[in-house]
Amino acid sequence: MKNIVTARAHTNIALIKYWGKSNIDLNLPTTSSLSMTLDSFYTTTSVEFTDKATDSLILNSVSADSTRISKFLDMMRTQYDDFPKISVISKNHVPTAAGLASSASSFAALTAAMFEILELEKNKQEMSRIARRGSGSASRSIFGNFAVWNKGWDDVSSYAESFYNQDIGLSMIVAEISANQKKMSSTKGMQLAQTAPTYNSWVKKSALQLEEMKSAISQKDIEKIGLIAQDNALGMHEQNRLCQIPFDYFTNQTRRIIDFTNYCYNSGLLAFVTIDAGPNVKIITDRATEQKLLTRFRAEFPEMTFDVAHAGGGYEYL
Repeated sequence: MKNIVTARAHTNIALIKYWGKSNIDLNLPTTSSLSMTLDSFYTTTSVEFTDKATDSLILNSVSADSTRISKFLDMMRTQYDDFPKISVISKNHVPTAAGLASSASSFAALTAAMFEILELEKNKQEMSRIARRGSGSASRSIFGNFAVWNKGWDDVSSYAESFYNQDIGLSMIVAEISANQKKMSSTKGMQLAQTAPTYNSWVKKSALQLEEMKSAISQKDIEKIGLIAQDNALGMHEQNRLCQIPFDYFTNQTRRIIDFTNYCYNSGLLAFVTIDAGPNVKIITDRATEQKLLTRFRAEFPEMTFDVAHAGGGYEYL
C-alpha cells in the first residue's frame, strides 16, 4: 500500500450550467450540464494515511478547516472499507471561491488521489459519482476536453462522462475581476434561485440547450457554442435576481465586461460571455481571435488581469 499519493485535476467551465439541486445531501442537480475542462487552472492534492485522531487539511500552505473534507472522506469510508484518518495537502492554482470552479478541481483531485491510495479500480464513472458528492461540478473534472454530467435520479445514476474528447480550438479569456471569496456560496445561491417564478422555465430551456450545445461542439461551431452558452449563463443569473430573496454575483466591472464583449461581437469578432457563481467573466472565442480580443480587453480594462485557457486533460497522477 502506498504511503502518499499526489494527483492533479483541472477546473472546468460549464457551457450549459448546473444551477440548482433536486437533492442537497447527494448533490443531485435539477439539470444535466456540459463543460470544458481548462488547461490553465488546476489543483494539486497529496493524501497520506495518518495515525492522528482527525483528518487534516493544508490548503495553499496554510492549515485550513477540514470539516468539508472530513465529511467527504467519511462518505468514502461508508462506501468502501473503513480506512485511517487522512492528511490532505492541496494547492489551488486558481482563485478560491471566486467563480472559477476551484472546488471542482479540488474534489476531483482528492477523489483521484483517494482512489489510488485505497487501490480502488479507476472506473471513471464511479470516480465521477464519488467526486460529485464533494462538489457537483467536480464530477466533470475527472474528464478532459468536454464532459456531460447526467443529472440522474439517485446516487448511482448521477455522474459525468466524456462527451467529445478533442480540442476543437475553443479559447476562453478569463477576466479576473476579483479573487475575493464570494459573499453568497454556490449552495445557498442555488437554493434561493430555485424560488424564482421563472426557474422551471429555465430548467426546461436548459435541457433543449444541452442538445443544441452537443450538436454545436460536434460541428466545431464556435459561434453557435458561444451564443448558446451566453444565453444559458445569463438566464441562470436572471434567476438569482428574480428569486424570493434577490441577489447578484455581478459587479459593475462584470457588467462592463459583458457590454464590451457584446460590442466586440457586434464589430465582427467571435466574443461571448459565460459566468459562474462569482463576478469573474469567461469570454468564449477561438484561437484565431483570442489575441485580438486580449489586446482590446487589456486596453479597455488596464486594471484587470486576463488569462487565456484552452481545453485541458482529465485527472493525472504526479
